[in-house]
Amino acid sequence: MTMSTSRVYRADPESVGKREQHHRAAFTAHRDVPMTVTVTVEGEIDALNSRELADYVQRHIAGCRHVVIDLRLIDFLGTAGFAALHNINVICSGSDATWTLQAGRQVRRLLAICDPEGVLPLEKSQALLTAVR
Repeated sequence: MTMSTSRVYRADPESVGKREQHHRAAFTAHRDVPMTVTVTVEGEIDALNSRELADYVQRHIAGCRHVVIDLRLIDFLGTAGFAALHNINVICSGSDATWTLQAGRQVRRLLAICDPEGVLPLEKSQALLTAVR
């Protein structure tokens, strides 16, 4: 049997709703629905702040069953940001939380190239939903 350690974060009620600035991006977490946290990201996610995004999500999901990552206000998502999304996938899985990724055109374009199998839980856009009906 292999033993290991892992970090366990407890939700800090003082930090929810507080905006954090990391390089050219800002992160904000809100708990509008019970057991759900929404993390909104604005700006640019690249090698200088991608790890901070994953850490921010990890700090805010304690006690949540569902996580929404809102990247609709992203101007740029580099490959390091894509790696951070996979890290978030692992973090949510380890916390027994489901998650949804909301993305605008720029992020969807990168995901179409980097995630053609659709491993990440990308929410269908409203335009796609109305076209299917």
